[in-house]
Amino acid sequence: MRELTTEALILRAWRANDDAETASLYQYAQDPDVGPSAGWAAHANAEESAAVIRTVLCNAQSYAIVLKNPEDKDLIDKPIGSISLQSVPEQVMRYIETLELHKHDGISNTMELGFWIGKPFWGRGLVPEASLAVIEHGFNDLKLNAIWCRHDIENVKSGRAQDKIGFEHVGIIRHIHMNMLPGDIYRDEELRLITREQWEKRSQS
Repeated sequence: MRELTTEALILRAWRANDDAETASLYQYAQDPDVGPSAGWAAHANAEESAAVIRTVLCNAQSYAIVLKNPEDKDLIDKPIGSISLQSVPEQVMRYIETLELHKHDGISNTMELGFWIGKPFWGRGLVPEASLAVIEHGFNDLKLNAIWCRHDIENVKSGRAQDKIGFEHVGIIRHIHMNMLPGDIYRDEELRLITREQWEKRSQS
């Protein structure tokens, strides 16, 4: 997995069994305003954060979001969020298959973009910046045909970020099970798409 860089960020692999990495993740992931809005439960302790790094974040297309030149030197090489390309969940794919997307080629050779960032860094444009780098990697290096993204219809911040990135509205998935949240929780989520063709046109403009 190669490192990706932007003007303000380094996107690198997560490091398992690293105390500083674990502490940084837990610092932001324990915040109840961060995880639940992204579809996962706030972390209860550092041990949970360490396990998430080992079992979830250490995969081929999951990147730690790191500030390139932070003013606060304590943030040097410390993750402040995460961004990934992952397989489209089965429940989402079933919905996609009901749509007329042959003209978009939105079903074959596709992945889903997911992201979150620590609350102190909200509103600074870092998620769109990281997302554009990962999308470029997805189309240029992974040769994807399309990339999906979705968010809880009540998560306005995530919706605005996806607008800035260039994702277009496809539909609303009703009553989707949030299997990473405790309890039997269901949400309505807005589904968005950007195709290779749309990305190339956007890049040329």
